[in-house]
Amino acid sequence: MRQLGQEEVVFIESYLKKLRSEEAKERGKTLKKEGLGIQCVLAAADHITGFLLNQLQADANSTALVKAMNTYFKAFISGYIEALIDETLKNQEQIRKALSTALESQRRELLIKNHAIETSINGVMLTELDGKITYTNPSFRRMWGEPDPEKMIGAPISQVLDSEKANHLINELEKGEGWHTETTGRRPDGSTFDVEITASKIRDAQDNPVGIMAIFVDVTQRKRLEAQFRQSQKMEALGQLAGGIVHDFNNLLTAVSGFTQLALMDVTPEGKQYQDFMQIKIATDRGKGLTDQLRYFTRETKGEKQPLDLNRIVEETALLLKRTFPKEVTIRLKLAPNLRLVSADASQMSQLLMNLCVNARDAMMSEKMYRQAKSLRGLLIMESRNVELDAHAASRYMNAEPGSYVRVSVSDNGTGMSSDVIDRLFEPFYTTKDEGNGIGLGLAVVYGIVQNHGGFLDVKSQVGKGSTFEIYLPGEETEESLKPTERTSQELAQGHGNVLVVEDEPQVRQMAVRTLQRCGYNVTMAENGLHAISLYESNKKDIDL
Repeated sequence: MRQLGQEEVVFIESYLKKLRSEEAKERGKTLKKEGLGIQCVLAAADHITGFLLNQLQADANSTALVKAMNTYFKAFISGYIEALIDETLKNQEQIRKALSTALESQRRELLIKNHAIETSINGVMLTELDGKITYTNPSFRRMWGEPDPEKMIGAPISQVLDSEKANHLINELEKGEGWHTETTGRRPDGSTFDVEITASKIRDAQDNPVGIMAIFVDVTQRKRLEAQFRQSQKMEALGQLAGGIVHDFNNLLTAVSGFTQLALMDVTPEGKQYQDFMQIKIATDRGKGLTDQLRYFTRETKGEKQPLDLNRIVEETALLLKRTFPKEVTIRLKLAPNLRLVSADASQMSQLLMNLCVNARDAMMSEKMYRQAKSLRGLLIMESRNVELDAHAASRYMNAEPGSYVRVSVSDNGTGMSSDVIDRLFEPFYTTKDEGNGIGLGLAVVYGIVQNHGGFLDVKSQVGKGSTFEIYLPGEETEESLKPTERTSQELAQGHGNVLVVEDEPQVRQMAVRTLQRCGYNVTMAENGLHAISLYESNKKDIDL
């Protein structure tokens, strides 16, 4: 190979020096961007350098030329390395941003989940697989009446559930993934509530069970409303049944009473028959009294409603009770000033309060109470107050609407009642009293009167601790709605004319005909509507009424 001349060496050296910095670096960066690997570049540089050394080792200027080539390659490699570092840094920044985004997303997800659990209206409890409690949320602690969050941590699940249910929960979860039950919870203060429990396993990323999560839902209100709904349906059915009985029974009583009174007109008061008929009349009047009470229950008796201050009715009832109740019973009034007026029938309100108070007296004066107390001290409290019910409060009662109410309550410290008794409390003819001491219509009448006045009632009772009956009636706000209805009266008088009587009950029809005839009228009888139309069409000129 030809030896390089001095001028060629100087030219090459100067050219390489010219390229050794920026241009060499840029070429190295370009090479990196084009995807050529570092090992390939270094191998090429070594190969070129070795080749030049072999070719130029006899030349005196070869050392300077090799130095110039090394300078070029150093700059070239430096540019390549800088491009490599830039790319690496960019990749690392992208990775860092991706990790940061993932961590932030995870942090927000955990925050949301934690917030959701902490603010959930349902109770949440986490435990280890053996049932040892590790976490409870605020709703759980409120539900179970334990405000201290640390007090339950580390405790066994049997501290919340009874041992049988706690063991059943753990055993069932060992077999499967979920468990569900309903039970009654008991707080430290002794109060109880109905709770629905759903439990499931907690698993880690490798799908291994690491704990248990249990959700507690307080269903006390739901079960109460369900019970109220069933009670309402039952009372509605009983009302329809009683209504049919009252109708048929009244027809019979009307006939018996009418014919008895007609018979009394034909006998002298001194005769034996007169006394016999009077006994029949007294018996039918008592029967009519029973049907009248049943009419309250079946909502057939509306009464004469007028603006009424219930405080006055309570005070009048209390005065009467103080004269008739045993001296062992103390009667106490707690009457709210400025009580709203209600649109009600005064006599029905008096009857309602009297029935409740008599029941309270019987509960306080029972033999059982005498046996339990060395010295009996009965306490009867009648209380009135204005009440505002919002949608949430009204939802606690069947058929209650939000609004303004007047609440009158009657409380006693008598024997109290079990839940089974409360369920049947307002049924006609249901009584817990001894035979001969009641027929079981008192509270049925109370129920009917309250329903007739567009109100509702609530009963709170505990065996051995007395009872409270709360009556809610709509409070009236406008004078227009409280205008009393005008009373009208019609007297039966002697007269004349032709009357067409239509009645499908034979005995009642006969009694009506006899009565009208006694009053001086001519009577034509029809046993049903079709018969009446036929008689009217053929005798319309002769029929006055």
